[in-house]
Amino acid sequence: MKLVDRCSLKAQLLLIVLWTCTVILLLNGVLFAFYDLAQFRREKARELEVLGRLLTEHSVAPLVFQDAQAASEVLEGVRSIPAVQIAALYTADGRLFAWYLGGLPATALPARLPTSGSDRETLRHVEPVHWEGQTQGYLYLQASLLGWQDRMVRYASVGGSVILLSLGISMILVALLQRRITRPLDHLRRVARSVAETHDYSVRVPVEGPVELRELAATFNEMLTRVQEHQAVLVAAKEAAEEMARLKSTFLANMNHEIRTPLAGILGYAQILEEELNDPMHCEMAQVIKQSGQRLLDTLDALLYMSCLEAGTVRVRHQDLDVVAATRAVVDELAPLARDKKLELTVQSSEPALIACVDEGLWERLVKNLVHNAIKFTEAGSVTVLLEGDAETVQLQVADTGIGIPEELQSVIFEEFKQASSGLSRDYEGSGLGLTIVQRIVRMLSGQIYVESQPGIGSIFTVIIPRCRSDAAATRATTNGVSHQQA
Repeated sequence: MKLVDRCSLKAQLLLIVLWTCTVILLLNGVLFAFYDLAQFRREKARELEVLGRLLTEHSVAPLVFQDAQAASEVLEGVRSIPAVQIAALYTADGRLFAWYLGGLPATALPARLPTSGSDRETLRHVEPVHWEGQTQGYLYLQASLLGWQDRMVRYASVGGSVILLSLGISMILVALLQRRITRPLDHLRRVARSVAETHDYSVRVPVEGPVELRELAATFNEMLTRVQEHQAVLVAAKEAAEEMARLKSTFLANMNHEIRTPLAGILGYAQILEEELNDPMHCEMAQVIKQSGQRLLDTLDALLYMSCLEAGTVRVRHQDLDVVAATRAVVDELAPLARDKKLELTVQSSEPALIACVDEGLWERLVKNLVHNAIKFTEAGSVTVLLEGDAETVQLQVADTGIGIPEELQSVIFEEFKQASSGLSRDYEGSGLGLTIVQRIVRMLSGQIYVESQPGIGSIFTVIIPRCRSDAAATRATTNGVSHQQA
């Protein structure tokens, strides 16, 4: 069947018709052979019965007068019938009296009177010989049934010719009729292939052929019409999305300039005021201005960097980096935040130096976001940064003793603008983009990130990245992007 499945529809239809016709003709031939065999046996039985009656009429006198010579002459009369193999006369007590053998050896002649019957090759008939109401003897006839085989050979030769002629006529008729089925399907196949290759949904299939194929063609054309309409909608939506993306990029570029420029002035003058003012209350006001401006600047920086990540314009520049030294540098920058909250901030490493092929800027932003998050959500205790490495990977762990994250919220903390505390109250400042950026960076570095946390006990964020550069990571760089350092 697998071989048939590989054939075309035309070939399959032709094979089905040929197989059907062949099976039907052969079945008819077999049934006819059995019928003819039964008919042949009946005809032979009737012939032997008629022949037996004729011979018994002429065998009365030889049996009555015990004239074996005359009996043999009577039996010789069946010589003109080739099918008769044995003709024999038996006395009333069953003894052999006279006989005729049609080419059989003398050993084939029964010594005693057989019974009527038949087997696969012979037919036997016994006819009593009567005279004046008394049985004078019996006539035994045996005929061969092998003539039926010759008859079947002749029938088979004629039947074979009929089968071949019928199959030839069937092939011609199928070839003429199958076009009404295969031509519409062939049109449908060509149009479907054309649509798949060119994505041109304006083509249509001719509606022709039987009712089912016309319905199929009409349904296919309707589907193409719907797809064409949806494609037009999608093209319009794509153009609108591209325009919105362009406007978004323009807006963010303008906001970057419009917000950073005044913020730079605000932070600069706040720094000057903090240094020049002597009144503690005024100094505290200057610090609030400075902290608020820095918070706004950090939020703007996170939004712009997230926009670059979504646009795919952040390039990945792999280089050999001592992640221990780079991590300590970032932690030293955040140490004042920890001291202000009286937290213990430490860095631990399994080795003095761990060299990995990573992007320095991405690594620093990854560490900064994780450590900054840990400090922000920890009111007392410690924040510990642990670095470990083996031959293939580098592992970064940031553990804190902060508020922790409920299990039902651990799956959403990496989503944009979401925090674990947002469902209750805004007790902690931030845009909710820190962990989202962390997750995007981990993916760009072909790594994985895991979180373990219990409310009231603390959280542990674990990042595992490959130690050596992979081909997959190498292909992430874009040709027209901006670097993360610029963002």
